[in-house]
Amino acid sequence: MHKIITGTLTLGAALFLLAGCSSSSSSSKTASSSSTSSQSSQAETSSASSSQVAITSSTPWNSAKAQQLRSFMNAWGPSMHQSYAELSPGDYQWFGGVNNTIGSYEGDGSTFEWSTTGTGNYDYNVVAMYNYNKSPQGDGNASTNIGEYHITYAFAYHNGQPVALVSQSTNGGMVWTPTKNATVQSNWARIAGSVTN
Repeated sequence: MHKIITGTLTLGAALFLLAGCSSSSSSSKTASSSSTSSQSSQAETSSASSSQVAITSSTPWNSAKAQQLRSFMNAWGPSMHQSYAELSPGDYQWFGGVNNTIGSYEGDGSTFEWSTTGTGNYDYNVVAMYNYNKSPQGDGNASTNIGEYHITYAFAYHNGQPVALVSQSTNGGMVWTPTKNATVQSNWARIAGSVTN
């Protein structure tokens, strides 16, 4: 009888220990599953956050790019023995002090307009413009009033692509053509296409 009671107690203790191990293993699996679920949720939140950043910075033009272009023009102008003034829509005046439209592309009547984002309903969405007034004697100065003799750059997006245009027309309004200056064009493409938030 004593052996039966001892055997029963031993069997009971063994079953109790097995149940405890099983419970511990189960709670460990639950904790592991919960941790994996939490990590997955964090990854989804991070991914959603990245998507929101992409959406908020989806416009091609912003103040960081404007500063990069400003720095480039301030360094490049003197290398050409020229000094450029940055124009704004309020500054823009054609020779003679007449406010007018920005002009046309090689005289073809394309539409131009200022844009703060690089997007719009125009053929050329102009985000920045720089002007240098020269004189027949060869000297010149930076000016926000476009003179009769001038070199004016318009930095624009055309069908979503960056294009650097130049106007040196002396009459008949501003007529723009793609710049032949490879340094200006390549730096504009680099700045316009850079990723900044």
